[in-house]
Amino acid sequence: MHPEADLLRAARARAGLSQRELARRASTTQPAIARAESGRGGITVASLRRLLEAAGFELVMTVEPHAVEDPVTAVYRRNVDRTLLRENRRRRVDERLRAGAEMVTDLRALENATRAVRRRRG
Repeated sequence: MHPEADLLRAARARAGLSQRELARRASTTQPAIARAESGRGGITVASLRRLLEAAGFELVMTVEPHAVEDPVTAVYRRNVDRTLLRENRRRRVDERLRAGAEMVTDLRALENATRAVRRRRG
């Protein structure tokens, strides 16, 4: 529930440092490291960055917008036949590509037939 605490603990372990050694490198105390790793003490981004750098890591943060789901797509997704998706995943890549190419050919034939019918009516 404290991602910053988990991140700090994992970085320290990956660096092979004890809490005492990380505290020494970061010019702080071992109890401060223990509090930060337990999530009991609130840790600022600046402090987290300093502690991670002392462990040999760099804190990189990004902010990305949430993807907005199209409501029409959401309805279609709920109604998708999952068995067809599973069948397709079991196919080899070359089989999927061949099936896709056949579908394109079939769609072109359908478009041509539709144009021909329209010309005859027109």
